[in-house]
Amino acid sequence: MKISYNWLQAYFEKPLPAPEKLAELISFGFSEVESVEKKGDDFVFDVKVLPDRACYALSHRGFAYDVSAFLGVPKKTVEYPQPEVKKTRPVSVRVEAPELCARYMAVVVENITPKEQTWAKEHLEAVGQRSVNPIVDGANIVMFDRGQPLHAFDADKVVGGIVVRRAKAGEKITTLDNREVNLDESVLIIADQESPLAIAGIKGGKKAEVTSATKNLILESASFDASYVRKASERLGIKTDASKRFENRFSADLARKSLGDFVAYLFEMDKNISVGETFDWYPNPVQVKKIQITPDYISAKLGMKLSDDVIEDSLARLLIGVGKAGGEWTLTPPVFRADLVIPEDIAEEVGRIVGYEKIPTTLPPKVSGNLETPKEFYYEWKIREVLVNAGFSEILTSSFSSKGSVAILKPLAADKSYARPDLRGSFTEALKMNSLNSALFGSDEVRIFEIGRVFTKDGERTALAIGYSGAKKKVAAALSEAVAVISEKLGATISGETKDGVFECVLDSALTKLPEPKSWDISIPASVSEKYKQFSLYPFIVRDIALFVPDGVGESEVEKVIADHAGEFLNSHHIFDVFKKDGKTSYAFRLLFQSLERTLTDAETNSWMEKINGAVQKKGWIVR
Repeated sequence: MKISYNWLQAYFEKPLPAPEKLAELISFGFSEVESVEKKGDDFVFDVKVLPDRACYALSHRGFAYDVSAFLGVPKKTVEYPQPEVKKTRPVSVRVEAPELCARYMAVVVENITPKEQTWAKEHLEAVGQRSVNPIVDGANIVMFDRGQPLHAFDADKVVGGIVVRRAKAGEKITTLDNREVNLDESVLIIADQESPLAIAGIKGGKKAEVTSATKNLILESASFDASYVRKASERLGIKTDASKRFENRFSADLARKSLGDFVAYLFEMDKNISVGETFDWYPNPVQVKKIQITPDYISAKLGMKLSDDVIEDSLARLLIGVGKAGGEWTLTPPVFRADLVIPEDIAEEVGRIVGYEKIPTTLPPKVSGNLETPKEFYYEWKIREVLVNAGFSEILTSSFSSKGSVAILKPLAADKSYARPDLRGSFTEALKMNSLNSALFGSDEVRIFEIGRVFTKDGERTALAIGYSGAKKKVAAALSEAVAVISEKLGATISGETKDGVFECVLDSALTKLPEPKSWDISIPASVSEKYKQFSLYPFIVRDIALFVPDGVGESEVEKVIADHAGEFLNSHHIFDVFKKDGKTSYAFRLLFQSLERTLTDAETNSWMEKINGAVQKKGWIVR
C-alpha cells in the first residue's frame, strides 16, 4: 500500500520524524516499508501491510493510529462539517441476503455540479491512483483515508429502489472497465428493479455509472462478508482496492463516519447540494469485544517482567480500554481492531509497543524425564547420520514438478504445476549442477542425498534419494555401499531403483516394520566453522597439470611453485593424484581460474599455464 507522508502528517499536531527515519521506525514497529520515494514536496512509503493488520492498516487513519501508538505521539481528531438534511427523493433499500451483508447505508444527494478538485487529484496521484472524476475521486479519497470502500450511483439511472440480493442464473453485468461478467447465485449484487448495478464489495457497473454530467446521486456505504468477497473476487478474477479491504474484515461500525466524510467532501465541492435522510440497515451491530487477562500473563508470555503501569500505558496508546477487578483486567479493544481476539494477541501488542529488542535472551528450561521420539523422525535421522558420516551432504529440492498425479490448483509457475511424484527429477538435476561445479568445491566427486515427501496417486509417501558423481567405475559401488550401510544400521533391507547415478526408494514400508526407538543415539558430525568468501557470478576455467619430481620433493614445495606463478585469478587448487615410478614422484594438480568482475578467456589461462610450465622446468621437473 502507498502511504503519503504529508497525508499522514495531517493527523498529528507535532512534526513526525523525517521520512527516512519514520520509515525505519515503521519497519521495526508494525509493517515493512519497502521503499520511500520523493514526489514533489511529498514522500510516499510503499508499505507491506500483512493480513493480520489489514483490517485497519489499509488506510491513512489506521496507519496514523499505529504510528501514534508506536511513537507515543498523540494523534489529533479530524472531522469535517456536514450539510443540513433537506427533502430529496426517497431512497428505498431492501436487503435480501442478510447473511452476506452486515450493514447497508444509503443517502441521496441532489443538485450537484461536479467541480475538479486539484488537491484530491494530487492526493490520489501521491498514492499511485489515477483521477476518474470529482465524485469518484471523493469516494477513493475517503477509502484511502478511512479504509471503507464507498460507491456512488447516478440516481437518475436507477430504476426503482436498491435491492441487495444474490444474482440470478444467467444474469450479466458490464463493469466499469467495460468487462462483461457472467453471474450466478453465488454472487451478491446491488441491483435496481430491472438489473444489476454492481457486484457487491468488488466492482461497480456501467448502468448507473457516475459521469461529469451526473446531477443526482445515491451514495452507498456498506459492509459485506469477508469470506464471500474473497471467494467471489477470486472466482470472478476481479481484484480491486475495495475487495482487498472487505476481504480483510473492515469493521462495519465505521461505515457511518466514512459516508459522512463522503458527503462532507461533496458539500465542500458544491455548497448547493441537497442531502436527504440517511438509510441505515444494521440489524446486528458489531459487539465490543472483551478480553480477560492479567498483567502477569502478559509478562510471562513476553519473557520479561513489566510493571502494571508500563502495560497500562501501552494499552492506552493502542486505545484499548482497561477495566480492573482485583488482579484480573477486562480489556476492550477498538472496534476496528478485528485482529485482537485472544489474550496472546494482547501480549504481542504490548511487546510491540514496549519493544521486542528489550526482551532479555534466556534459554528455555531443561526438559526432565524421558521424551517420546516419533519412530519415523528417529529413523530418518538415523539415515542422515549414516550418510553424513559417509561423506554425503543433504540437499533440499522443490516439492513441485512439471508432471505428476497431484495437480496444484494455483501453480507458481508452469514447471511447478504438480506435487512431485518422486525425488528423482529435481534431485538428478541437482546432482548434475553440483558435478559441473565440483571444481569449485575442490573435489572430483559429489555425494548428496535427500529425504522428502512425494505425492503419488496412492497417497503421500516419504522417499530417499542418494546420488554419486565421480569416476564412472565408482558410481555403482559408492551407491551400493551407502545402501548396504543404511540397511545394516536400520536392521531392515532398503531396496529401490538405481539410475543415472541416483538411487531412490520409498521408506514408508521399511520404517513401519522397525521397532520403536528407545533412546536418541544419533551422532551427526559437528558443523565446521567457516568464513564467508565472496563467490563469482562469472564462469570458471579448469586446467590440470601433472609432473614428475625427484624423490624428496614434497607436495607443498610443488604446490608453492605452481601458486606463485599462476596469476591473480587462481581461485583454488588441489592435488588429485599421487604415485611413484622409477625413483620419481608424480603429482597431479587441478587449478581453477575465475574472476569476480569478468569472464576469463582461454588465451589468458593458457598464458598463465605457460608461466607455470616455465617455472617448473627451471626446477628441473618434468611436465607429463
